[in-house]
Amino acid sequence: MLDNLISNALKFTAAGGKVTVSVEGGDKSVTFCVSDTGEGIPPQNLEKIFDRFWQAELTRRLGTGLGLSVAKAIIEQHKGRIWAESEAGEGTRFYFTLPSITALP
Repeated sequence: MLDNLISNALKFTAAGGKVTVSVEGGDKSVTFCVSDTGEGIPPQNLEKIFDRFWQAELTRRLGTGLGLSVAKAIIEQHKGRIWAESEAGEGTRFYFTLPSITALP
């Protein structure tokens, strides 16, 4: 999942841009964030990015459209959550949480 998010961030960030990976631990979950300074995702596309085979018109030749849907399925199977935040021209942040080891039964 992390590899897919980092690869996407690198793919959609122009030369000279920045990709950042961070992790924050909590009592019940760990939150990962991959952020980039790319073009961002238009609001009308943000709700579709986790759908299988969905790709924005301008990026259709850059992959299969399965990476984010597979990442979402894996994260949800592990009782986690994934989401994205983006502003046009400001980049995108993908977050996902997984239960911390101390929170597991």
